[in-house]
Amino acid sequence: MTEGVFPLVELAIQVCVAKGMREFVVAPGSRSAPITTALAQHPDLSVRVVYDERSAGYMALGMAQQLRRPVGLVCTSGTAAVNFGPAVVEAFYQQIPLLVFTADRPPEWIDQQDNQAIHQVGMYAPHIRYNAALPLDDGHESTRWHAVRLVGEAIDAAQGLQPGPVHINVPLREPLYPPPGYRHDFNRPATIIEQVSSHLMLTESAWQPLAAQWKHARRKLIVVGMTPTDSMLHAALLRLQADPSVVVFADITANCWPHAAPLVHADVALGTRDPTSLDALAPDLVVYIGGQVTSKYLKVLLRTHPPQHLWRIQPAGAAPDTYQHTTQLIHMAPAAFLDELAERVAVSTAMPTHFDYAQNWRTLHTHARQSLCRLLNNEPFGEFRAVQLVLDALPGGGLLQLGNSMPIRYANFVGVNPEHAPFQVNANRGTSGIDGCVSTAVGAASTTSALTTLIVGDLAFFYDRNGLWQRALPPNLRIVLLNNHGGGIFDIIDGPNRLDADTRTTYFLTPQPLSAQRTALDHGLRYHYAAHEEDLLAALPAFFAQSGGAALLEVETEMAVNRRVFQAFREMVGSLHL
Repeated sequence: MTEGVFPLVELAIQVCVAKGMREFVVAPGSRSAPITTALAQHPDLSVRVVYDERSAGYMALGMAQQLRRPVGLVCTSGTAAVNFGPAVVEAFYQQIPLLVFTADRPPEWIDQQDNQAIHQVGMYAPHIRYNAALPLDDGHESTRWHAVRLVGEAIDAAQGLQPGPVHINVPLREPLYPPPGYRHDFNRPATIIEQVSSHLMLTESAWQPLAAQWKHARRKLIVVGMTPTDSMLHAALLRLQADPSVVVFADITANCWPHAAPLVHADVALGTRDPTSLDALAPDLVVYIGGQVTSKYLKVLLRTHPPQHLWRIQPAGAAPDTYQHTTQLIHMAPAAFLDELAERVAVSTAMPTHFDYAQNWRTLHTHARQSLCRLLNNEPFGEFRAVQLVLDALPGGGLLQLGNSMPIRYANFVGVNPEHAPFQVNANRGTSGIDGCVSTAVGAASTTSALTTLIVGDLAFFYDRNGLWQRALPPNLRIVLLNNHGGGIFDIIDGPNRLDADTRTTYFLTPQPLSAQRTALDHGLRYHYAAHEEDLLAALPAFFAQSGGAALLEVETEMAVNRRVFQAFREMVGSLHL
């Protein structure tokens, strides 16, 4: 007779703790009861219960974004597991470590019209770093050795050179609930393989041609995509920018503004339609690191003005050829690579003045900043101005979460200043969906006492309201809701504006009459409201106050005004020139 399902589950959790995991998010269910009851009894684990599986997945994603270590996810069998899918895909493209445990029926009951029995093994492929199914526990020593090895391999894969989500399917037989008084045993004999971290380095023969290309390039552009805050990276970027032929282009999610990447309005500057100015900004060598880049203007520049050399730096994996002109893939940690590059190509005091590529960028950047400020001061109040005022009032040193569609675009154009710069900015730009913005922000806020602010549009907010369905929201959470009562981005971007009014309104703008006041009341958030600039300026101090608990600030605007302001913005940036 076996001991039932509990020893194998206990061993799995024992491995998780030994490998450094401390946080789990559990969506309640019956088939997963052996996992949940064991997690609840472990003294070294923090377990959060989130009722909606889609929200639970994104909450774990938000936690792992900040912690940079695997966070566990647990659900019952059937469609509950399917609902983790969006967060798993986002984690894959953001390279965020998640460990997903999906409880399952015994395999012989799949396709036999049994409750909640679907094909779960491999269900998240190909958006997964590791996939396994635990064996059914037959009490044999080798079976349990096998389970320990599988869980250990999964956690190592989640935090490897290319981090990401991993999936372990757990088939469980009844009885699923421990008998009264049962205490889970987390001290079972198990040999856990420790993975020793290593750092990839380039050989001298590999460095020689790279250093030569760098030294001969007159215009060098370092592009930093989505990256967590990294002091080593910042130091290397600052050293390299001492060379007047070097420019750093960073998105807001690169977490380099404004100290390590002072050109915070570079994306605005790149909107110029002046051919002479674009030629002056075009590089002949590009170093590209990090994840996705929000800027469409940068993609157009590099695709239409191909550099002679484009280096993609990443620890492992195939190169994403975002700009269609990659010439070298260099497998090395980006911060370590740039640090050594700075050592090898120390700036000469005799650097010729005609290498001053950075001056072109600084000049156009100054024009862009001044023109943007004039525009937003003179145009009617709308979303664009609201984002500027919120970022200018943001308490420095906190976390900033940005919703997709227009919020991240506005923030990327507006930029941040040193007095109000957040410690870290995150956005779900792995796949750029709107489906988990609120849940991700709640997860991020739960990992810290620092003020965590989400700027989000109305469709994304109302779509993910279940992210607020928690036993207790983090008191440091602040949500700025830009409510234009519909899919306002489709009133701004080119394409939908060529459709007839009825089609555009019904199928793209999707107008909605909702207000967030009752949602705030339902979930215990302090509620603030603004429809004019004066209202917003008056509300911001109380909204950002450290005391009082979680808060929501609803900024109501009109689509027509937002469209007019953004059209004026595009005309303004198009006319910029050196």
